[in-house]
Amino acid sequence: MSKVIYKITPDVNHYRVIFPDDETLCESKLWKPDTSTKESTLINFSAHYNNEKEAPLGDFTAINLQGLAIRDHVANELAELFEDSGELLPFYVSNDNWYFYNITRKVEGMLDVEMSTFMLPSLNIGLQKAVFKKEKLPKHSCIFKMAEDCFEGTYVFDSRINDKDISLNLFCALRAHGFTGLNFEEIARFD
Repeated sequence: MSKVIYKITPDVNHYRVIFPDDETLCESKLWKPDTSTKESTLINFSAHYNNEKEAPLGDFTAINLQGLAIRDHVANELAELFEDSGELLPFYVSNDNWYFYNITRKVEGMLDVEMSTFMLPSLNIGLQKAVFKKEKLPKHSCIFKMAEDCFEGTYVFDSRINDKDISLNLFCALRAHGFTGLNFEEIARFD
């Protein structure tokens, strides 16, 4: 069975996005995806949907264009999967409950920086072509960030070796439940 690494992004072209009501929560440094906990700053806040009323609400969307927001029924259904790699921090939009998903799992040393290409090579920003070290792959399916790309991307390691891998596999879970709002871009495959 192949192992695959996907880069995931909220589908902001087809689904509405969310912004915090409090202007101070719009500061980009608060949302910096550095794998540290955000529990003390980004929890139980109010937010609003963007004004694009024709676009539907997805089960996943972008919050403040920097974070990943997950509808409450999805977070509840897949809590074990999400909590294995991060923290689910509740917030609300009117009467709708959502969770900001802060990925805290960091995988280091897996990306071959010398062989990979970036839009801004001197800063390792904008990963365009990823080359991974096979011996450094995670042991099971997970969601993660990488220091080598300045924590810019969010990645999913898709392994289906055993039942635990399948149960912690975001790609399989979203396809099985039909959840919407998240794009998967395959960036590496290992046979």
